[in-house]
Amino acid sequence: MKAPSSLKNQLRLWLLLTMLAVLGFSAAISYSRALHYATQAYDQALLRTVLALSDEVVIDADNRVKIELPEVASHLLSYNDGDTIYLRITAPDGSLVSGSPALPLPAKLPASNEHVYFNSAIQGKPIRAVAFALPVSAAANASNILIEMAETTGTRDAMVAEMVEEMLLPQVLMMLLAAIVIEIGIHFALKPMHDLKEALHQRSHRDLSPLETHTTLLEMQPLIHAMNGLLKRVKTGMQQQQQFIADASHQLRTPIAGLQTQAELALRNVEHPAQRETLSFMLRSATRLSHLIQRLLSMARTDAASTQLRRDPVSLTSIIHEECARWIGAATDKQLELEVQIETSHDQILGDALMLSEMLNNLLENAIEYTPEQGVIQIRLWKPDKQLLLQVTDSGIGIPEDQIERVFERFHRLDPNQGNGCGLGLAIVAEIAEHHDAEVSISAGLRHPQTHTTGSQFTVKFNSYDPLPENARLASADPQRPITKM
Repeated sequence: MKAPSSLKNQLRLWLLLTMLAVLGFSAAISYSRALHYATQAYDQALLRTVLALSDEVVIDADNRVKIELPEVASHLLSYNDGDTIYLRITAPDGSLVSGSPALPLPAKLPASNEHVYFNSAIQGKPIRAVAFALPVSAAANASNILIEMAETTGTRDAMVAEMVEEMLLPQVLMMLLAAIVIEIGIHFALKPMHDLKEALHQRSHRDLSPLETHTTLLEMQPLIHAMNGLLKRVKTGMQQQQQFIADASHQLRTPIAGLQTQAELALRNVEHPAQRETLSFMLRSATRLSHLIQRLLSMARTDAASTQLRRDPVSLTSIIHEECARWIGAATDKQLELEVQIETSHDQILGDALMLSEMLNNLLENAIEYTPEQGVIQIRLWKPDKQLLLQVTDSGIGIPEDQIERVFERFHRLDPNQGNGCGLGLAIVAEIAEHHDAEVSISAGLRHPQTHTTGSQFTVKFNSYDPLPENARLASADPQRPITKM
């Protein structure tokens, strides 16, 4: 499978390759123009020197060609910083009059009073030369004296390199500045994609609301609309699934309740041990099935409420009193002692009261279900800092450390043969806490005085909500409230 490539790296690559191609093309043009102008300047200097020498060429009475140069002129001709100068004067008959015989002749001799430039080499060194044809007389068919001058190309090559460097240096600096601007531009151009990624990462798996489209790039609009369409279809499918579970659970409640009632009546009227055992098994199964249906209804309500979660100020103290009043009868039947500790008056959070009641209801039911008789269950609410902590502690059978992470999974039970649970209660607690940006943790609870088992302690950490200003909050700080036993 081909590894995924980075759009940012591809943009960098193509833009930088284009810039390098432009820089290379510019360097070639700069070198060509610099070479042209340098060659032109040095060629003109050579030609002027040759023309000056032609004025010093004379023909004596014996028709011999002579050149008489002052000593200063000879020194000037032989001097050139870094280069070697070659001079050659050839008589009309081809004999050498003066200069170096190593200087080659041009491939094509120039016409009278004309000159020609050519490139050659002497002892492996490249040279640039000019040849001028000086006519002996004004006659049309007069023969010519050939005056040649050449120099090695070191100085002009250095001049070309300097010119190219001077022209390319600003271009390279501009390219570097353009690369920085391109990098910044790529960052800001791709920022909407990064923002979209962060928005998706921060979303809960139950948040299926449409993505915002007014801040995205035009090219990203089709992708955003396609994702919103997918989210809408997923949301519709989940709602249909939730509605099906709720409808099925509602339809099953009545017959299961009837089966449970009939099993209880039959159990009262039957005395045969085998029949009573069968009816007891039917009653336990019906009770567990009824419990499962109640949990499925709670799960359906939780899932439905999560898509449109209310954010209202909710008093956790009120919820604790309501739920404890609901379970006081079941706790009394098992001879359990309920202790409520409300240690703060700033007990409000932003959330959904029905979902929070369902969360505490499941925690209390779980504690009562798995705490043996003569046990203790404590409900504590306090505010150690900017967070509000709700704690339910029992002296029940406890949870093994290797099972703490799994107890919040749906339909996971520590012991399928113990209790009437169905493995959904703590899963509902975890989901409701997640919807309220709360954290749920489990630690060791109280020790049972008779069974000597160590129970569990469930701590839910909320972000507190306090509408009072800071000075009013400090003035209204109250001491700890006493423990209430039920």
